[in-house]
Amino acid sequence: MKKNLQLFVLLFSVVIWQSCGSKSEMTQKDNMDSVSDAAIGVLTADLKRDSVVAKRAAIEKARAAKQEERMLAVAQKAKSSLTFKDASGKIVYNKAEVDPSFRGGEKALMTYLRDNLRYPKAAEDKGIEGTVFVNFIVDEKGFVREVMASDVIGDDADQLLTNEAVRVVTSMPAWVAGRQHGKDVDVNFSIPITFELSN
Repeated sequence: MKKNLQLFVLLFSVVIWQSCGSKSEMTQKDNMDSVSDAAIGVLTADLKRDSVVAKRAAIEKARAAKQEERMLAVAQKAKSSLTFKDASGKIVYNKAEVDPSFRGGEKALMTYLRDNLRYPKAAEDKGIEGTVFVNFIVDEKGFVREVMASDVIGDDADQLLTNEAVRVVTSMPAWVAGRQHGKDVDVNFSIPITFELSN
């Protein structure tokens, strides 16, 4: 905001300076138009950038709050019932002693997402950004199954982002399975996937 005010003062000063000179009216008008166009372009770019930064900050704040809320819900669910049966009758842990992990750790997961996530063209064209929380089960062999999107953060986030998040999780390679009492078990898991356009 301070920068926008400074640009406005600069633009105003240039306009005043131009009107005080002894140039012909046509030259003054041409100079004022070119300075005005340049200043308007700079102001527009600054306002757009500030808007994107503010929008991303709001999405990040909402994502962090939602992630905290979800972690508390998982902990509460695990307290009330450590396991549940899925549609096929298999026992799935809400929380295991050792949670499943992506092979290679969080850095490898970020690399996988960066390399395999494809920003939907229609969402990109509309400037849509957001975060999709994807729930899934990591089975006792480390395979991902029963993938579904559960929460979406972002005012404009839509089905395009949800579909891509589900697709990329469904195609993940095997994880390291979760463990309970020293045995590999099926575990319910969730990750947030953030869609952010490059500047």
